[in-house]
Amino acid sequence: MDFYVKTLGDPNYDPRKVHTESELAQLIGQIETVLFTNRGEVLGEPEFGCNLNDLVYSLNYNEQQIQDVVKQQLKTYVPLATKYNVKTTVLFYRGQVRDIAEINIEIDSKYQVGVYIN
Repeated sequence: MDFYVKTLGDPNYDPRKVHTESELAQLIGQIETVLFTNRGEVLGEPEFGCNLNDLVYSLNYNEQQIQDVVKQQLKTYVPLATKYNVKTTVLFYRGQVRDIAEINIEIDSKYQVGVYIN
């Protein structure tokens, strides 16, 4: 059982829920937690989290390297990711003010978690 992490405005938000029972919803919640946590923010797990802004804007990492970091985080901290076919892709686009990073995580070719960093 995982805590219900959807907020007002999220698709299918239900204000009456306190926990998530669906395994797929748990997987998506765990993926979002890993993606949006910076390293050092979780007490006792200093390596937990993707540090996405640092990875994207440090100018030291290319698409493949960022993809590898995300995959390693999922492998290490999201046990449900091994039960499903989870595919990660990272793409960069030229933006008007600064470049944009697109991180897509596809689950069983049906569900997708997408992050745009600009």
